[in-house]
Amino acid sequence: MLLTEEEKRMLGGESGPGVQKALSFLVEYGEAFDAQRLIRVDSAHILPDPVHMLAELTEGVKSVRTLATIHSLSPLTSPWVGDLGLKEDTASPVIEDTMKAVKIYKGLGCFMTLSCAPYVMGNALKKGHVFSWAGSSGIIINNSLFGARGNRDSGIAMTCSAITGLTPELGRIRSEERYADVVVRFQKVDVEQLSDADMGAIGYHIGAMAQTKNVVIDGLPSTVPFEKLKYLLSPMPVSGAVSLCHLTGITPEAPTLEAALGNRRPEMTLTLSPFEMRDAVSKLSHYTSSEVEVVAMGCPHLTMREIRDIAYMLEGRRVADGVRLILATNEGVSSLCRRMGYNDIIEKAGGLIITDSCIAVFPFAHMKEPVARVATNSARCAHYLLRGGAGEVAGGKVMDTYYGSTRQCLDAAVTGTWEDA
Repeated sequence: MLLTEEEKRMLGGESGPGVQKALSFLVEYGEAFDAQRLIRVDSAHILPDPVHMLAELTEGVKSVRTLATIHSLSPLTSPWVGDLGLKEDTASPVIEDTMKAVKIYKGLGCFMTLSCAPYVMGNALKKGHVFSWAGSSGIIINNSLFGARGNRDSGIAMTCSAITGLTPELGRIRSEERYADVVVRFQKVDVEQLSDADMGAIGYHIGAMAQTKNVVIDGLPSTVPFEKLKYLLSPMPVSGAVSLCHLTGITPEAPTLEAALGNRRPEMTLTLSPFEMRDAVSKLSHYTSSEVEVVAMGCPHLTMREIRDIAYMLEGRRVADGVRLILATNEGVSSLCRRMGYNDIIEKAGGLIITDSCIAVFPFAHMKEPVARVATNSARCAHYLLRGGAGEVAGGKVMDTYYGSTRQCLDAAVTGTWEDA
């Protein structure tokens, strides 16, 4: 790998032992993938997992060298443990180590967004920016909607990039690896009327079919709001491993279908009809009783517009006895929505807004009272519910899962019963 003179000095230890170790890791990482050089990182978003190398990597480091934020955590770390019905004595050494790591990152100047959607709290990117982020939903949104450039890096790679301000030029950072390989078209689908759940089902189906390939979707109207695009993109990395999905006429690198393809023939063409959509929805729902116990939304974290709309739909209504309505967002959005009065409406209806946490790793196995039936409007969350969660702290408990639109979920919260659309 070709290094600049400054990078050679950093690798030689002139900037301290932590920077030296971090850069050494990035060089080895890059060489393993035949990267020719290191480039500047404009943004980092760090998953504060227990990192056994953290003390070494931060030795002598006073602050990170790029804008850096911290990812969402397990609900077991939140102040809502009691309100969520979790056992308060279940904070394992994993959780304790995570909080120690958060304290270290905060001391280095990493902003405590504690969110999977830091783009709504200031860590926003524009076309051509390079990033090293945790959270596959944020990665595909950055690559696709913003035209930024990044890969699904490891936790240590994100930390090293934040410390050094550098990352290897490889994968989706390179222009030649950003063209679409798969074209998706609609057949007999009213794209103007697609709900958030429809979008999630479409994304889930595309991810399963495309796997690691880049995608371009042709035929969506340019008026689709950001929130629906968030639901469309976020399941693709869980049913498959898609990290870039162009949208013709919408995303920065897809002014035309030909531009998204790089004027090449696609490797695969997928046609989406109502049949494929129904099939995708069926894969996201599996339950043995119509009685709902928990309604969970906010994967990725809810935006201010989503919380406003939920408040409007709940005003004058009440969550049914024995049902928990849990809405996950970040501190910035929650504070603004509280100022607007939306939080008060939701809380008066019996809902709970939590921040800093991820419902995809909700530790149902650590509940004081057993829970077995959960409804969600997130295809990403439904995928995890059907598989026992997305991590060690989730406890591996498989849920009866109901998947549908925001309105369906709220109706279920109020009636205690799930009704298919």
